[in-house]
Amino acid sequence: MIEFLGLHPECGKDYVVCLGFFDGVHCGHRALIDAALALKESDGFFICVHTYTQSPAQILFPDQAYQELTPLQEKTDILFNYGVDTVAFSSFDKQLMQMSGEDFLDKLLLQSMQVKALVIGYNHRFGFAAKTDHVKLRELCNQRNLQLIVVPPVKTTEGLIVSSTAIREALKNRNYSLAQEMLGRPLDSHLLNMQ
Repeated sequence: MIEFLGLHPECGKDYVVCLGFFDGVHCGHRALIDAALALKESDGFFICVHTYTQSPAQILFPDQAYQELTPLQEKTDILFNYGVDTVAFSSFDKQLMQMSGEDFLDKLLLQSMQVKALVIGYNHRFGFAAKTDHVKLRELCNQRNLQLIVVPPVKTTEGLIVSSTAIREALKNRNYSLAQEMLGRPLDSHLLNMQ
């Protein structure tokens, strides 16, 4: 149910796992990775990003057009360049959609690697009907003696919250400077050609 790239978790290392789709690997995502890097430095944890092979939006809203900001291979390359040791992929399918947040944690993550800490964004939700938010996850982590870091929103110089949706909107409106600020890196041809 999980595929791994990079350092394989069977090596017996302790991990901090960042959860999310990481579309665009923008400044908000970078804040999650930076929090994980701090744990790597202080506690020696290896860093894993858990993501999906396709956007959950493509499954949940199949009638809506959806363009990913970063194709899977590019996303993986960016994550490794930022210092991630392992990228874990799950297929967002009906089985995963029906899984509770507790089962996701226990049967997917904790059975696959030695997780010591999780990092999520302030608005990250997962599990059946997206019922597991940071409050519920903190409860689950406390029960399992796991550390949880919830990263607050990252904002632009104008005070806009950085998100993949906001980047898509900026690209649609041809506000390339705003899109680039939120990404934290130059726009590539794929992004410049998005409508």
